[in-house]
Amino acid sequence: MSKKSLTELVGELQGRSVTHGWDAITLYDQRKANELLYQHYIERFLTHEGVIKPASFTARWGDGSYKEHIYDLRFGAPRLSFESADPAANAQARLTLDMIGGTIVSTRKHGGLPAAVARILHILPVGGPQVWMTQPLTKAQLKGTGEVLIDLGNADTFMANFVLGELAQAEVGRRFKAYFDSLEPARKVYSLGRVTGDLNGPLTPSHFEIRTMKANPEAAVGDLQYGEGAVMLFITLAGGKDGQSYPSHASQYLLPADGNGVRFTGALYLSSRVLFGSIVRAQAVADIGHGIEFPDYTGGQDKAWRLHASAGGIEHAFVYDYKTRAFDFDCRFSTDLNARFGPDSNGPALTLEGLGKQMVCRWSKNYLSPFSRVVNWAWPSVSEWHHGEIRFVCDYQVLLDIGLDQHTGVVTFQRNEQRSRLLTRMSCDAGWLPDLGDVERAMRAKVQGFFEPQLRGVLRNLSVPALDTFLLRNLLFPGHNALQLTEAFVPGDLALFGEIDPLRTSTVLSPTNKVVAAGTQLQFSITPRPEQLSWSVRDTRSHALLDAAISPDGLFRAPSADRLRDGQASFVVTARGVLQGLPVQSSALVSVIENVIVANPVLECCTPGESRELLAQALDGGPLKWQVISREWGSRLEGVPGEPDKRLYTAGGSSDPDVPFALDRIEVSQACGDQVVQSTLHVLIYNRPAGATLYLSDNSTPEKGTVQFELRGKAGPIDPKNAVWKLLGGPGVFDVNSGRYTEPAVIPPGSFIVVSAKLPGDLLDTHAVIAVPLPLRRYAQLIGDVDAAHVRACEDLPRAAS
Repeated sequence: MSKKSLTELVGELQGRSVTHGWDAITLYDQRKANELLYQHYIERFLTHEGVIKPASFTARWGDGSYKEHIYDLRFGAPRLSFESADPAANAQARLTLDMIGGTIVSTRKHGGLPAAVARILHILPVGGPQVWMTQPLTKAQLKGTGEVLIDLGNADTFMANFVLGELAQAEVGRRFKAYFDSLEPARKVYSLGRVTGDLNGPLTPSHFEIRTMKANPEAAVGDLQYGEGAVMLFITLAGGKDGQSYPSHASQYLLPADGNGVRFTGALYLSSRVLFGSIVRAQAVADIGHGIEFPDYTGGQDKAWRLHASAGGIEHAFVYDYKTRAFDFDCRFSTDLNARFGPDSNGPALTLEGLGKQMVCRWSKNYLSPFSRVVNWAWPSVSEWHHGEIRFVCDYQVLLDIGLDQHTGVVTFQRNEQRSRLLTRMSCDAGWLPDLGDVERAMRAKVQGFFEPQLRGVLRNLSVPALDTFLLRNLLFPGHNALQLTEAFVPGDLALFGEIDPLRTSTVLSPTNKVVAAGTQLQFSITPRPEQLSWSVRDTRSHALLDAAISPDGLFRAPSADRLRDGQASFVVTARGVLQGLPVQSSALVSVIENVIVANPVLECCTPGESRELLAQALDGGPLKWQVISREWGSRLEGVPGEPDKRLYTAGGSSDPDVPFALDRIEVSQACGDQVVQSTLHVLIYNRPAGATLYLSDNSTPEKGTVQFELRGKAGPIDPKNAVWKLLGGPGVFDVNSGRYTEPAVIPPGSFIVVSAKLPGDLLDTHAVIAVPLPLRRYAQLIGDVDAAHVRACEDLPRAAS
């Protein structure tokens, strides 16, 4: 069921219980949960623990001819979403990890030839691919302590979107699962929250179950409500029993829709069974006294419970002695008030229940009480008795307004004296006896004046204990005191609504996550601003403190491009101070990259006429200029509808037999003031299939930056001098006579080389090409894997005359 406004929702809840038999339910909007999860991730950088270490592995997919060689892959913050959430099942959420650094080299085997590099992705924090998984949210219990865990080792249905097609994404995803399985627990288990065992009286939680729910089960991809949902904690209090059911897709969504769903992002529902059956009942018995009793809970779990007195009452005798007839004779007027709390022929039971913004206690009775009047005449006359019935009507109502301290989250119920009332009326079916004078005529007021204070005293001290909601509303993120309550109602269950907003509970930096270019500056601000403010910067790789990188006013100075490893670096910026006498700190992540333009893939491979999607983004989100600068091959670029950061590249080519391979260059540029910033993408066009592969000779020393390429046949290596060598692209020094390559001392991030070789033959020439990421020392294993995989598949190559 879709969202309702606060007013509509509270009206819907009147007289109902929505806790499904559980003692309490706490809900967190999944979008705000994501923000707090991000803060947890930053904290892991600061403690040196729990960060997912860089991944390096190989993933095979398809028919076995495709491989993804992954190097030093780094992940961003895990993010939750609930596209497939079912509140009736164990909690399942989608967990998405952005890839923010590293290199992915794709290789493909063509025919019987060894595999060759088909694509190179240089991963940066902007526009990077993702891996996502179906993630169960679990509860662990130990000595009364429950903990919500995200354990990557328990995740399933891994998918990775840097390959195309669901089947291929799932195959590569399985390799990611194997990688996460291999991590030590501290680096793959995220604790979202726990029951700490702190005592909080009747609201002390024992344990809880977690479920997830979509805001609108019918929402489809593209709808505004698609992906909106809540994390729901079903809580059992100390000494309580678990509920027996959970909501279904047809159940009312319990977060209001006000402010487009951002005004109320958290809620706490305390079961009316607990509120009235435990908390209010005990206090009412003590405050009212007179033997009052309330039966135990017997209602259905979807109906709000209210208190109905079953026993107790007050008994008072009114006796009035007076003189009559010139004060010569003694008289006595007497009647009894026997007012019961339980239901009887005189009216319903005394009740306590919720009415939205108030709790109300009602006691309404209509009594017939016998009275007697005796006149003791002087002897010899006998005493004269008169009997009758007095009808006494009592309508007693006490209203207690619900109150909420928005700072502490304590809920109170304050007696509203102006709206509370006690109405009493008296009448006599026989009429008063007027023959004895004025005293008799005033008897009504005397009786009413005696009984009314007795009745008023019954509920004079009625109160409800203050409710400290801190533990119940902060189970998922206890360290953040996340759920700040702003509205309180008691339509049946106690319903509390508020906002999950770190800005209101602690100091938070802005921006919390930013990507900037090398050598630029970024101004941080902190809200609210604490006293004794200090700043620090820590490198996330080395954990070294770099306090000189930020000014006392929070101005971060990004390192220059020559100080970046692989063209990027990440830092944790932390502000510390004192707020309201307490130490506080808040952190943010900032990523620094070499270029203000991020473009991928840095290398793509295809044949003439084939198309590939290319991506480029500017850090400032501004427009980019695309152009093919190697126009001799006739390639073209077209826009992609709805994707302004992408272009559809269609390869041209060449029929020249001396150009078996062509390296196309696509320039992406942006004007930045007086300068033009550029980034270049490359596409290797196979004008004809490669007839062989290139290998590294045994005397190559990639760890020293030098390799010797060679061709091989079944009889072994072929003399490099018999081949025609070309360096089609890339930095460094290449010997076209020997096929020997030496990389430069300084290697730009994302660099690679493309080397081709032609072995002349008597009838046909044999061609080979290879793309190698740089630096060589890092990717030597890739080249070795490619070399060793299919040596036996390579046919004898024709030998040129020596």
